[in-house]
Amino acid sequence: MNDQVAVVTGGGGGLGLAVCRSLAQTGITVVCLDIGNAAERAAKALGEEGLAIEHQQCDVTNSAATIELSDNILAHHGQIDILINLAGVARNAKLVDVTDEDFDLTLSSNVRGTMNMMRTFAPHMKERGYGRIINTSSVAALGSIAGTSYTAAKGAIEAMTRTAAMELARYGITVNCVAPGIINTGMFQKQPERARNHMLDRTPMRRSGEPMEIAAGYRFLSSPDASYVTGQTLYVCGGVSVGDFR
Repeated sequence: MNDQVAVVTGGGGGLGLAVCRSLAQTGITVVCLDIGNAAERAAKALGEEGLAIEHQQCDVTNSAATIELSDNILAHHGQIDILINLAGVARNAKLVDVTDEDFDLTLSSNVRGTMNMMRTFAPHMKERGYGRIINTSSVAALGSIAGTSYTAAKGAIEAMTRTAAMELARYGITVNCVAPGIINTGMFQKQPERARNHMLDRTPMRRSGEPMEIAAGYRFLSSPDASYVTGQTLYVCGGVSVGDFR
């Protein structure tokens, strides 16, 4: 895989950093995307580990920005083999408390961002007859109290993944989805102790997943080993998807 180029959106976050690390360790050229200076910080952190990754700013909800991004990467590298969509925010509230602004932001960052990136990069992959696209869902897509906006977004991503897989399979492109459970990153660590314990008690393995454990799912779906896997959602969740997580 060391002659391949991967693009990772949301690469500046805790899970994004782990995914960039996991891919870079295999020799893949990784382009880390995020807003602000998050991607630059991720590239610096991995550089201190001896892993060289590229970084760029990109608002994936802006279709013109994703097109410009694709043009720049192709001009520099000549190919894009792997697209991993991690970018997205969560604004959670119970149904009666959901605001239009929070709902729109959650849907736009997750669903529109994923769609923009797939729509932008798929034509190049079709021309080459090869590609790996991995999107990001969540166990929340199965249902989550106070998660109306987020569950809607992640459910939509799973549906788009299946549709894209059907449309692109004939061109040698696989499209899959990773659905993490609780991840031991800043978002989980900032929760009150009572909330953390509540979530862990409802996880069959009774622990959170480490970022690199989740990243392994993305690495597998990016690899030649997953050549006959498409349209699937891989739950990497410590058993939450078959348990009771409410």
